Amino acid sequence: MQRCEITGTGLISGNKISHSHRLTRRVWKPNLQVTTITVNGSPIKIKVCARTLKTLKGASDVEVMRILKANANTLSERLAKHLAK
Repeated sequence: MQRCEITGTGLISGNKISHSHRLTRRVWKPNLQVTTITVNGSPIKIKVCARTLKTLKGASDVEVMRILKANANTLSERLAKHLAK
């Protein structure tokens, strides 16, 4: 399943509405990008949504750690394990 490993953003479902106002189900997917971040001195490849990537882009290593700790309840298990080391 597509999910941001930092913020936990995932699929969102709703209705597509035609001109005649017929409703059909549809899904919006997050814009996931693979990037490498450094956690506790070791590089890790993670999938993050583009909005989170914009936040991380100009951040220093200290700011990245602060962002990760602020989102501790939504982190993926793999990333949380690296953060706990």
